[in-house]
Amino acid sequence: MALLAASYTHQGRTTFSEDICKRVSAFLTERSAVPTESMQAFREYVFRKPGSRRYTPLRRDLEKGQRLTVERQDLLLSDSALPSSVGALTQDYFDDALSLAHMLKMVKEHQNLLLARGRLSLSTAWDARDPFGIDDRTALYLGLWLLDIDGDWLWAFFSQLPDEGDFSISTENRVELLLRSWRHILSARQIRSGDPQNARVRTRLRELIGITERNVRERLNLGQPWSWFLIPRLELLVDAGILRKKERHGLSGYSVTATGEKFRRVCSLNEGGDALIENYFACHNSGGRQVADDVEWEAVEGRLIEVAPVLRTSVGYFPIFETASAVCVTQFVESAASGGPVWEIEGVKRRLWEESRAGSPRVRLAIDRRGQIYAFKIEGR
Repeated sequence: MALLAASYTHQGRTTFSEDICKRVSAFLTERSAVPTESMQAFREYVFRKPGSRRYTPLRRDLEKGQRLTVERQDLLLSDSALPSSVGALTQDYFDDALSLAHMLKMVKEHQNLLLARGRLSLSTAWDARDPFGIDDRTALYLGLWLLDIDGDWLWAFFSQLPDEGDFSISTENRVELLLRSWRHILSARQIRSGDPQNARVRTRLRELIGITERNVRERLNLGQPWSWFLIPRLELLVDAGILRKKERHGLSGYSVTATGEKFRRVCSLNEGGDALIENYFACHNSGGRQVADDVEWEAVEGRLIEVAPVLRTSVGYFPIFETASAVCVTQFVESAASGGPVWEIEGVKRRLWEESRAGSPRVRLAIDRRGQIYAFKIEGR
């Protein structure tokens, strides 16, 4: 959904949010007949949603054997190959696609400019005619964007998952898991520091904990935080290949994949969200390859040349996180058959830093006031 919204934006031209949302809505709600070869999958999709009044007329028409004209989004979501489906968007929620693109930092808020990570994601094999289909490369990028914006909570959440092979996140335990994850963040050293931003984080976490505890105590169901905070995150983790679902149409039975299990193991008490990014490709790797101790500049430069046309901005700078991500994703996907060592993002960023400090620098870095590397450009290009 975020990719669909991002596909209606531009790198150098502002687009009105209303126009983007109208195009998302028009694409998803365009109606057509169900092809004969898709009828069985569509029937299963509709009848697995017995509680939704949206699908009651469709079920009735199917039982009568009538010809169906359905929205494009329902036809696409009925594909049994998709890892997850919680049903189509309704009229009040079409702007969620753009909001998600903003949150994942694929599209710049307010101006709706297409950012580097949006361009990277759209440059994969993603197909605008079937926006719900996610290939391996797109799933890798989605996982990285999630960790970048939500890393501390994910670190806290994974650390709460028990070491049980058959454990799954259900309607019975998800509330307690969510509460424990928030409390775990509050106890983390990086959140306890005196930074003003951390004070706002602490205040918001305490509010969320209070709301959830009150709703549980009073048996309320008024915008439960697990419905708007937890479930969307779990669904994104399914698309990113970190969680799996017992039933693709349900909201229960989430369990960790091999990647998710490795993430759980790196969530030690003294770490934080950065530990997940630092171990991202090692956790995704299931072939026994080692993480490279060092990355040669020549190898990095070869990958940079491949991704530079997508990353380059109007002033010639590449955002450092997106650049390291692109280099590592490209190397990870293309070298899977070779069994070579895995590059991690921090290793690539370190290599770039070393090159910028050399006697004859081959890359120039931009550094903010806190000393954080955020952009670079290759000298002579």
